[in-house]
Amino acid sequence: MSKLLEITNLSVKYFTAKKSITALNSVSLTIPSNKYTLGLVGESGSGKTTLALSIMNLIEGSGRVIAGRVEYNGEDVLSMPPKRLLSYRWREVSMVFQSAMNSLSPVKTALSHIEEVIRVHEHVPRPIARERGLALLEEVGLDREQTNLYPHELSGGMKQRVVIAMALALCPKILIADEPTSALDVVTQKKILLILKEKVLKMGLSLIFITHEITLLPGIVENIVVMYSGEIVEMGSLRDVFSSPLHPYTQNLIKSALTIDKNSIIDPNYRNEQPNNVANVGCKYARFCRFALSRCWQEKPCLRVVNGGRLVACHLY
Repeated sequence: MSKLLEITNLSVKYFTAKKSITALNSVSLTIPSNKYTLGLVGESGSGKTTLALSIMNLIEGSGRVIAGRVEYNGEDVLSMPPKRLLSYRWREVSMVFQSAMNSLSPVKTALSHIEEVIRVHEHVPRPIARERGLALLEEVGLDREQTNLYPHELSGGMKQRVVIAMALALCPKILIADEPTSALDVVTQKKILLILKEKVLKMGLSLIFITHEITLLPGIVENIVVMYSGEIVEMGSLRDVFSSPLHPYTQNLIKSALTIDKNSIIDPNYRNEQPNNVANVGCKYARFCRFALSRCWQEKPCLRVVNGGRLVACHLY
């Protein structure tokens, strides 16, 4: 039986006139079924958003998928024809983009955005699309009067609710939320997270929640993937990873979140005394890891199963 979403050995590079930058390096990940919730966490530049865009087949411009597969129910996403891809992006997998609340059309009301999604994909009469849009916007917390406002008349939290409603308009099987609360104040952030949690539970969605704030994940997801420098370094249940992180980077990521000590992720005053070029063929975190072994500089660690189903890419295990 096909898994709902399966990513296999996915590698993505961005090219400039003089060099190429590896954004993802042989990443493999599975969403096995409906109602599976996953937190994708790591600092800026770790490849989280590139992974999300790859799932949507939205790597464009200077970016290119150079290896690997993305399959939805056994269907190759990266080779879908345009018409099928349009349906896939809204009906099967939908995404709340990073800073998406700033990309709403300034000449359309909140309701018009939802209407358009429904009418383009389902070809229903305007009155039906309008009623469905109104109901959905009310479900995410907008009053009927507010649905006729333009983006510049809405607060950041209201705009984010509109974006979430757009992503849910066609009842997708998987929702990807990329830093959906990063530009919001703490109170509004809590409300948006509650809306996401309620909608995911009510609609039976699978959720991929992307964030650099690991403390947002409890109560939202049940599983976690930790990324560093374009690679997955640890996977497991949220409870296990929080209670007993295995990878040194995960340990420092959790420590930094709990102590608000950002230097505990990468201490700028600490460097393992090894040549930089050697680290390129070994573990990317070796330069910053106090547990680094000689093997770490010569051999890249692979994800392996430890401790009853946990996965970690570290030579300590």
